[in-house]
Amino acid sequence: MIADRQKPHCPRVTIDLTKLKANATRIIRACRRHGIEVTGVAKGVASHPAVVSALVEAGIASLGDSRLANLKRIRTLDLGVETVLLRLPQPSMAAAVVELADVSLNSEAVTLQALDRAAAAAGKVHGVILMVDVGDLREGAMPGDVAELARVAEQLPRIMVRGVGTNLACYGGVKPDRTHMTLLLEARDRVADVLGYEPSLVSGGNSANWLLMESGRMPVGINHLRLGEAILLGTEATEGRLISGMAVDIFRLDAEVIEVKIKPTVPQGEIGKDSFGDTPTFADRGERLRAIVAVGRQDVVPTGLVPTLPGVEIIGASSDHMILDVHAAKKAPQVGEILSFTVTGYSALLALFTSTYAAKTSHG
Repeated sequence: MIADRQKPHCPRVTIDLTKLKANATRIIRACRRHGIEVTGVAKGVASHPAVVSALVEAGIASLGDSRLANLKRIRTLDLGVETVLLRLPQPSMAAAVVELADVSLNSEAVTLQALDRAAAAAGKVHGVILMVDVGDLREGAMPGDVAELARVAEQLPRIMVRGVGTNLACYGGVKPDRTHMTLLLEARDRVADVLGYEPSLVSGGNSANWLLMESGRMPVGINHLRLGEAILLGTEATEGRLISGMAVDIFRLDAEVIEVKIKPTVPQGEIGKDSFGDTPTFADRGERLRAIVAVGRQDVVPTGLVPTLPGVEIIGASSDHMILDVHAAKKAPQVGEILSFTVTGYSALLALFTSTYAAKTSHG
């Protein structure tokens, strides 16, 4: 029993900080060659202290997250970086936004007014990026309406318009192109006409913008991106392509084997919906050696994992069990053994760092 208590907790995510810092450094340098500065997006790892500290060591001067609790974690670390709230602020939380974020993304006049009041009460000036919807239909004023939003901001003494921004490929899956970016630049000009000065930031989007930038097709004037996936996973967001020279194995999930048995590959009986409301289908491959590890969809999105042991295949998961085909493994796993998986999907990464059941550790 004493030996069992000394075993490392599983499931467990291990972070390779050396590779993470190398990725961040490459991304920063590549963006600067195109005249673009980077806000490092830490929401995919819930602003884990080891990760955000590594990003700052690599040269990231601005950190963004969509949750105030995570921005508070960054503030507690006292890293000396600018903090950016990536989700539109809740007016009811204006005081906390002003306390924890130097800059927030905004699209509503009533929210700007609430932030102005909160900033006055705190004796601060709060920076805002006015968001413009150029086609993905998530947040943002329509291009023709952004000037009116700027007029509201211009009348608020504790609000400083730092820039304009947009977001693509998250809700509608729309790939950023020159047309979208040109619409954003035109919105900047409308805002500048209202304010009497040109906002310093034109924030073109996220890791979905990587291919547009890398190909040299990003219009001049887009000078800021909010990047998470590109740094953390080494991939761009529209097609999942690997970015040249980037590490794609920064995060490893370890899970303990809790069953190993030969079983049929097709369930016996009439198939209905599974525990997540889906109706599964199965290919008959005869009897195969299967293993179950103690992690499930409550903790991770299985499609975002790649087994590190050759011959292991993820075939499904319920809330607490992930089922593997291990028939082709050179050596069959044993109960109590630890199997490892590279985290390659953003949804898998986000779920693991949100889960309180998965331990987190780091090296490097």
